[in-house]
Amino acid sequence: MKTEKGSFKLSTVALAVAAASTVFTAQAQDLTTEEKMVIVSSRVPKAISDIPGTVWYINSETIEQEYRGGKSLDEILAATVPSLDLSSGGRTHSGQNLRGRKLMVMIDGVSLQSVRSISRQLDSIDPFNIDRIEVLSGATSIYGAGASGGVINIITKKASGEEVEFESFVSGTSGFSSSEDFDYKLAQSIAGGNEKIQGRASVAYTKTQGYFDSDGEMVTPDMTQGSTQFNETIDLLSNLQINVAEGQQLNLLAQYYDSQQDTPYGLYFEKNGSGNFQFVDVREGYSADREQGTERVMLSAAYSNNNFLSHQLIAELSYRTEDHTFMPYTKDGEATLSTKSSRQSTDILAIKAALNKSFGSWNLTYGIDSFIDKFDMDQANYDQATTEATGGLVNVISEMQGRYPGIDTQSIAGFIQAEYSITDDWSVQTGYRYQKMDIDVSDFQATSSSDFIPGGSTDYAEGLFNFGTIYHLNPTSQIWANFSQGFDIPQLYRFYGKSATQDVAASKLDGIKTDSYELGYRNDLNNISLQSAIYYSHSSATVQYKDDLSVSKLAEPKRVYGAEAQISYWATDMLQLGLLGHYVVTEIETDTGWEDHEAMEASTSKAGAWVGWYDNDYSLKLQSLTMFDYKDADQRELDGFTVVDFTGSYQLPVGNLGFGIKNLLNEDYYTIWSQRAQHWYKGSDALYQYKGRGRTFTLNYQVKF
Repeated sequence: MKTEKGSFKLSTVALAVAAASTVFTAQAQDLTTEEKMVIVSSRVPKAISDIPGTVWYINSETIEQEYRGGKSLDEILAATVPSLDLSSGGRTHSGQNLRGRKLMVMIDGVSLQSVRSISRQLDSIDPFNIDRIEVLSGATSIYGAGASGGVINIITKKASGEEVEFESFVSGTSGFSSSEDFDYKLAQSIAGGNEKIQGRASVAYTKTQGYFDSDGEMVTPDMTQGSTQFNETIDLLSNLQINVAEGQQLNLLAQYYDSQQDTPYGLYFEKNGSGNFQFVDVREGYSADREQGTERVMLSAAYSNNNFLSHQLIAELSYRTEDHTFMPYTKDGEATLSTKSSRQSTDILAIKAALNKSFGSWNLTYGIDSFIDKFDMDQANYDQATTEATGGLVNVISEMQGRYPGIDTQSIAGFIQAEYSITDDWSVQTGYRYQKMDIDVSDFQATSSSDFIPGGSTDYAEGLFNFGTIYHLNPTSQIWANFSQGFDIPQLYRFYGKSATQDVAASKLDGIKTDSYELGYRNDLNNISLQSAIYYSHSSATVQYKDDLSVSKLAEPKRVYGAEAQISYWATDMLQLGLLGHYVVTEIETDTGWEDHEAMEASTSKAGAWVGWYDNDYSLKLQSLTMFDYKDADQRELDGFTVVDFTGSYQLPVGNLGFGIKNLLNEDYYTIWSQRAQHWYKGSDALYQYKGRGRTFTLNYQVKF
């Protein structure tokens, strides 16, 4: 990367790390009293201070403060996890990488991955139902395929005692740009139980209308991956904790999540002087037989036993079924308006089990994972005459056809992790995971009149290794070094079913293996907390796409390296200051050396800062988040921007009043996904110019009783 392009990014993150060096002079301060335990790094509960890796812990207070300020889940994560890219501003988190690579999302340990990871895993749960979030940065061999960038584990709220507890929440958001500029949320939960069984049930309902940019103009609808304008979302969540016997617990989870768009506004096209349709503007009068949305049902049962054959046992059985739909897609610059949209269905049954036992200085964790994944997808073609006559506003389905071939996947994996304490302060950890995946590709018929393209079977088998060591400098600080491998399978649904001469087994695409290295330092005192790491990762290949976004082949290796850091400091009992930063470089190997990776996929560096005031009766927080510019080897650019937000709350005699101002300075910018989409898709750039929402105000009321 050229020096003039990266110097400002590096200096910004270096400033955050340099400021954190004051930690080394503060070792004599009081120790942190609360030891944070997570499961994201090792499959069993473990203290963050014992993990040789970068783990971010977002507690319930932070989550509540952020969503009561008007933020969605992906925005909360972007503001609190240094190495996570800024949010898309829409339904997708496509291109929102973790350490420059794709991430795995879990809810209570249940993975939301599938054969086609559709980048809607962060459109999966309302923040009202989240207790805390654990984030592991960097590739991990613990979870196998799909975690080359790291893992985000969302922990749901549960009953906290035997007393019956209620939580009520009502919120409204507007930028006051129009009568259609208003969103609202209603949520209610009940929790309680007895010494034998405890449970929580909740419902969260959100309705949005139009989004308006800093000039008061409606944001262009995203017809590629989808927006959340004019959208209704309902999140029904319930869980039970059953104390089966002493040391044994059964946790049951059920969720129904439905997020659907019904917008009256669409893209309007007219023929230009050359006789080609051209995008004109956004107009009312839009309708379509199929609009975008996400619908999911998820069930899980997790059993733990602290003394199972002298081991600790954690086992989980889960089932997930979901449908993802897309809105009609149209590109301009052609003599016809050809409009189509897709829908995918996924059913996954998964089981996993882990056993843990200590043997003096040794600690051993081992187990199995297995899942069955069934994927299917279709495409709706719309009546061309109707679409053209209405300038693209009215879309009536004329034909259904296949989009991609169905794919069934059966996977089984075994893993073992061992930890050895060399001394009380120094330990080493190592592990190995072997995963076998059998994949069946169905025969494929694109249309009712076309010939069948034969399917077939193929398989993948991969072993992943990890090794790390951590040293406790004192009771509050640690340094670590870590090596771990990740694994990704190319998007097979985009590769097969394109040619009748394609033999599934003979044309197999190799898996993509990632080697990840990091060095880190962590310190957690009463007044100051710091976590920082430098990292390097190298993957064996990248995916090369055709013009229609189908997969062509595997291409050049890719490397990602950088540094991430976050520091927070309590200047007084009520005043907190904080900085975070991520410097990242993504490059591919060519015949002439390493070059900056495509702007469509590469992460950008970012920085953030905040100041918060926390009194007994009220709290205030001012924070900024900056995305820096990026330019790839082909001179495709991403333009950076800075967004400033203000949030707060005030304790009333009954309940609590929350408020927020997003985009306080009314910044005019295009979202990172908008800028990526302009490079991904064909047609004029105007079709994909999704601006960020202008200044908006949120006011809400919450009461717990």
